[in-house]
Amino acid sequence: MKKLTALCAASLLCCTQVSAQAHTYFDQLFIFGDSLLDTGNLGIRFTNRVGDGNGDFSTGAYAEIAPQHLGRALGLATDPANSSGTNYAVGGYRTDQILGSVVGANLTPNPRALILMDGGGNDFLQGRITNSDEAIAAAKNLIGGVSLLSRAGGRYIMLSNLPDLGKTAAVQAQNFSAPSSGAAATASAGAAGFNQAVQTYANFSSANIIPVDLAGLINYVSNNAEAYGFANGANAAFGPIGTFDQRYMCFDDGVTPGAPNQPAPGCIEHPVYGINGSTPNPDKLMFNDGVHPTARVGAIAGDYMIDVIVAPQVVGQLPSLGLGIARTQQQSLVQVMRENRWLADGDRLFISASGATGDEPAGGDQESKYLTLGLSRAVAPGLSLGAAISMADHELNTDRSEFAATSVGLSGLVNYRENRWLAEASVGLNVVDYSDIDRKFNLGSQNLTASGGTDGHGWHLDGQLAYNLLSSQTVSLAPALGVRWLNTNVDGYEESGGEVSNYQWGEQSRASRQFRLGMLANVAVSESFSLYAEAFGVSEEEDADETIEIRNTNLGYASYRLPSYQNDGEGFADVSLGAALSVGQARVALNLNYTDEGEGRESAMLNYSRPF
Repeated sequence: MKKLTALCAASLLCCTQVSAQAHTYFDQLFIFGDSLLDTGNLGIRFTNRVGDGNGDFSTGAYAEIAPQHLGRALGLATDPANSSGTNYAVGGYRTDQILGSVVGANLTPNPRALILMDGGGNDFLQGRITNSDEAIAAAKNLIGGVSLLSRAGGRYIMLSNLPDLGKTAAVQAQNFSAPSSGAAATASAGAAGFNQAVQTYANFSSANIIPVDLAGLINYVSNNAEAYGFANGANAAFGPIGTFDQRYMCFDDGVTPGAPNQPAPGCIEHPVYGINGSTPNPDKLMFNDGVHPTARVGAIAGDYMIDVIVAPQVVGQLPSLGLGIARTQQQSLVQVMRENRWLADGDRLFISASGATGDEPAGGDQESKYLTLGLSRAVAPGLSLGAAISMADHELNTDRSEFAATSVGLSGLVNYRENRWLAEASVGLNVVDYSDIDRKFNLGSQNLTASGGTDGHGWHLDGQLAYNLLSSQTVSLAPALGVRWLNTNVDGYEESGGEVSNYQWGEQSRASRQFRLGMLANVAVSESFSLYAEAFGVSEEEDADETIEIRNTNLGYASYRLPSYQNDGEGFADVSLGAALSVGQARVALNLNYTDEGEGRESAMLNYSRPF
């Protein structure tokens, strides 16, 4: 058992703030594939240059591509392997070469390494796939690389599917030049067949494969081109190419106007926004050349990849909300237990209204509003038993989520006093309706929300033993030792509205096991008014990294797992202050509580009780 945090012995009001340090789960990013993932192994990146700021896009650095956006979001390097980095993707690589790069890298990934892989496009472009058998062989190459990495220790392998080749700038230009060739339909069918083969073999693999629906993302962006500000549709003013869809025009066809002996263009350069156009602007176009995206599409793809990894951490906050529900249910009982501890035996009806807020380590706030109705009866000298019902509303809001839930709970409590010894305990069960679960994310300039709902339940068990050091009738001071166990379970659910990022989430559970050492104090200022203070050092015994089971509902891949929550099991301080006033036979109390667990949490509770 970890050492308890130091009890503030000098003063019941003294406590030390402990800040939680945010950190990402993954510590390395390995990349294998082709030009869509190559960050510079050939000295270039396959996207547009950023230009000189004056409209000349033949100069300047190459724009960042999707894996660089992912790496930066996770704080991980994506430098090319030829510069001692971990990116082994090379422009032009076929699936057999990608498999060879996996073999040649001879990696032993650690458990916190993330791996990203794609491939297949160059097998088509280089004429290596002309029939279904060749497509199957290429798919086997890709899954073979995945399996090698998995056997070497890779636990998290992101595998991208192949975008629709029939909707690339190069194939669309070919189809425009020779409509009867059926080039676009043939290329689309080939890519779909390859993706199906990859999916089939992936589902036979024992590797934890995280599907990346790059094909679905590019289709989504293309279908919403105008919303993204991309050139879209035909423009009759373009003359001979006036019927060609601008979505498939490229920024740079590789041909320099007026220069001799130029190769035939692989795409139709946009006459306005192309590199040789009247107003060059790659941000208005989806394709840099015949097959590669512009910087803006790369950034959108990066946003999507980031969401694949971050979404489980967002949904992984639901059990934190569930633990908060169990915790607040327990706290709604403390005032009547306090009265049973310090006041004369009696039968009490009580009503507790409380509100609690807490800062989430991932950012944002958790809020709960509770109403508890109950009674406590003195069944023997020094022994009281009680029961209560609680109803509550809860919210957890961050930059990436809006969660709302309601709960109903039943609780039981017991107090026992003998001489100076004080023993008390409570137990509670709750049923939770997670009615609104909204997960937010961005794909470029588009803000999307994936929504769902589910149910859950939880319970708490709390007990402590104390000894009153003083024999005074007005002042009590009692060292206390306690344990607290909170547990919650959230059922799995399926979300919708997230376009390419809709997921089916598996069941989650979480527990908190605490040992508590502290001091209880009570001062009877008068017959009708009293003050109290309590301070505890708490040791959290739960210390584990948790994962969640996920299935992408847009694809046919098997479910996979990703990290959802990290619990460092740190100690923390827990302090309560309050006052109680007798009004006739009734008693009204106000309780304020603060704990520096995580990013800090505070609550206020108003309690009304009277004899019956």
